[in-house]
Amino acid sequence: MAKRKPRSVNKTTLLVMGEGEHDKAFLSHMKGIYHERHSGSKITLDFSSGGSPHDIIKDTVKKSRHVGYDQKFILMDSDVPVKQQDIKAAKDSGITILYSNPLCLEGMLLSVLGQNTPHTAQKCKSALHPQLSDNPALPKSYEPLFAKPVLDQSIHATIKQLRSLLGKK
Repeated sequence: MAKRKPRSVNKTTLLVMGEGEHDKAFLSHMKGIYHERHSGSKITLDFSSGGSPHDIIKDTVKKSRHVGYDQKFILMDSDVPVKQQDIKAAKDSGITILYSNPLCLEGMLLSVLGQNTPHTAQKCKSALHPQLSDNPALPKSYEPLFAKPVLDQSIHATIKQLRSLLGKK
């Protein structure tokens, strides 16, 4: 009997970079909810080790240079302004920047929950992290608060973009 020839499927490849481990954990949580395994897309999640927006963009360019991703995104905090030259460098490298508003990932997530957002990124972290079920670097810690119905109902622009990127149109 002849061997079956494996089907080759052209997959769309996406790179979604978080600013740090917490961003990657939340992105992984969302990917687990929205990404369908046989959807024809391959999503790679990674994170930069923080630093300035310049450093994060530079790290993303470096990590994606030798891999032909169809689309590249960075989920970046909005508490530190991004210089125009860095925005241009990202655009020239085919990278789209998605901003966590207000301030940071934790600020954005507090706003999704309808809670008051403190005025600093550190205070946002202090307000959100105790509400999570585990270490914020673990995707499972976001499940109870940010279950699919909560994310589906969110009208936050960045959450809507992430839902679309990760699989829900």
